[in-house]
Amino acid sequence: MAAAADPVMLFQEVSPFFFVLMIQKERIDCQPTIRVIASPREISIDFIFRDESFVLIPVKAIPRRVVLIRFCKLVEQRPEEGTAEELFQKIQAEKQRLIAEKKIKKEKGEYGEFKEDEILFDIPTTWKWVRFGSIMINRDSERIPLSVAERSKLEKNFDYYGASGVIDKVDRYLFDKTLLLIGEDGANLLTRSTPIAFLAQGQYWVNNHAHVLDCVEGTLSLEYMMYFVNAISLAKYVTGTAQPKMNQEKMNSIPVPLPPLAEQKRIVEKLEELLPLCEQLK
Repeated sequence: MAAAADPVMLFQEVSPFFFVLMIQKERIDCQPTIRVIASPREISIDFIFRDESFVLIPVKAIPRRVVLIRFCKLVEQRPEEGTAEELFQKIQAEKQRLIAEKKIKKEKGEYGEFKEDEILFDIPTTWKWVRFGSIMINRDSERIPLSVAERSKLEKNFDYYGASGVIDKVDRYLFDKTLLLIGEDGANLLTRSTPIAFLAQGQYWVNNHAHVLDCVEGTLSLEYMMYFVNAISLAKYVTGTAQPKMNQEKMNSIPVPLPPLAEQKRIVEKLEELLPLCEQLK
């Protein structure tokens, strides 16, 4: 590493859980490498860069003390879009109606007040910290696992999902709408070698190694939830070492920063604009 390099950095908040780092080319003369070490209270970053570029960095914790870093928002807040509190109350009312009509089941887990160490960062006044399970609809009970032997006898027409994505195809489907899948078990919960959260679209089957999540229509962006889950560490919600597992109750307890719906969509649009640029740097 070129120790003499003294980069001027603009560390911009793409959302409260992603960051874009802009490097000023004229201050750096070395090869591209990035190492990020995050803790609940601070972040340490070592850089070796090639040229002026944008780098998207998902961090495990928002730093309390950062040198040479300036934060700003990815998208603006718009008063006319309402508040997350209003959105949250709408979600709760609709979920209670669906539970009363026996169309969905009450989520597993009872949640108290947030502890100080659970609040990773400050959020705009129009946002709200909520528990994952309080805003999502769990459809795990609809999953059906099929063994390799069973699948080998079937025509290959529809995607068959496991903990990390499509692992086979089958001749029938269980789901017929876009849903959020999150790996339930496996080493990837900790290693994160592939995205742990992903969208399943079209007609498909899901086995019992991936949680299946829906939401109240017109209240949440599943893409926003996907990006958030993929950006945080799940270690504290995982049990077991030989076979790591994140059960429903643990998953439902995850704190989520909830923006108004329109702002969720704008954050997703901005991330999808920036992510391809980041892929070019790999």
